[in-house]
Amino acid sequence: MKGFFLFMNGAVILIVIGLIFSLIQDKGHLLLFFAHNRYTVINYFFYYVTLLGEPHGFIACGLLLWLISWKKMLTIPVLGAIVIVTSHLLKELFHHERPSLYLDKIGYDGPMNVLGYHMLTGHHSFPSGHSMAAWALFTLMAAHVRKTWVGIVCLILAAAVSLSRVYLMAHFLEDVVAGAMVGIALGYGVFYGYKKISKDKAA
Repeated sequence: MKGFFLFMNGAVILIVIGLIFSLIQDKGHLLLFFAHNRYTVINYFFYYVTLLGEPHGFIACGLLLWLISWKKMLTIPVLGAIVIVTSHLLKELFHHERPSLYLDKIGYDGPMNVLGYHMLTGHHSFPSGHSMAAWALFTLMAAHVRKTWVGIVCLILAAAVSLSRVYLMAHFLEDVVAGAMVGIALGYGVFYGYKKISKDKAA
């Protein structure tokens, strides 16, 4: 219980900080800060940690949960499907421009790609699907495995994925904050549904 409590409290603090910065600064501020402060080690870290917001992360967590309980493991693909649908619908609804279009409009001619990471274009920036997926996945993991160290690791990894999306110039800060909020709700929603079903079957 303590691990999940730490995770949720940490998540709330990070989201509040993200919301404050999103409101008081231009949406491209953090994007440009990262663009002008890149280091080789950090480049590689964010290049690979962002994969946790993709099927790689869900597969890895699914395998880990399978070692604990195959029933808990089944919540991973269910969550993945919900995240994909939710992300698609919200992106279509808001239709916000990607950072690449924003940078082009302001005449930015500085560094762009990180280790050849594909620059995303179009109007599917808000909210961040990777951030949503990561926070949903690690919220579910922290809820299932309520150990202190698990909660801390899940919090760090989820936050790292969110930052990676801005660092890789795929999203703005507001995109990843919104993704985190939706992701946490989806992750806990699936966990709550699992607990309800499990109790009903036990009864």
